[in-house]
Amino acid sequence: MIGLLLLLLLAAILAPLVLRTPEQVRLALDMSIPEAPRISEPEIAPVVSEEEQAATDRQIDEEQQQVAAAEPEPRAAPPVVEEEPSADEEPSEAPQPAAQDAPQPGFTVQVASFSDVANAQALVARLREAGYSAYHREVRQDGNTWQRVFVGPEIKRERAEALRQRLADDKAFALEGLVRSFVP
Repeated sequence: MIGLLLLLLLAAILAPLVLRTPEQVRLALDMSIPEAPRISEPEIAPVVSEEEQAATDRQIDEEQQQVAAAEPEPRAAPPVVEEEPSADEEPSEAPQPAAQDAPQPGFTVQVASFSDVANAQALVARLREAGYSAYHREVRQDGNTWQRVFVGPEIKRERAEALRQRLADDKAFALEGLVRSFVP
């Protein structure tokens, strides 16, 4: 009895497929893809609130003023030989270029960030001993205080990228740094 019912059920399912003409099968299988639904673009809310942006801008301005007020460290430079003017020549008053007055943007490599000042100072000392121009800055972010260690600055981004790669390749440090903007 059950076998007979299964055979009848199978015949009911397969009979329409077998008894159709090829044209009916083609028509049944001809499917069209409906148009894509219209999706409106969602509004993207800013990740950082205006208050946080304003606070960060104030912090950047304060740090730029601190850097401008600090004296840069002396770098090893080739000695400059100055000739004294002879008594016959009158000293000419050459105008100083205005570019010296305006801060020049540059690039620096951030190599580490510590919560402890002593760790940052130790890394800066090791980097300076190895011949790198290193310094650290205190940064307040999200209620935390960080000591960020930088190497540089360089005027051209390409030189900062080369410095970042040199620090990554240096086996004594192997620091994967980030090239960041620097304005004194």
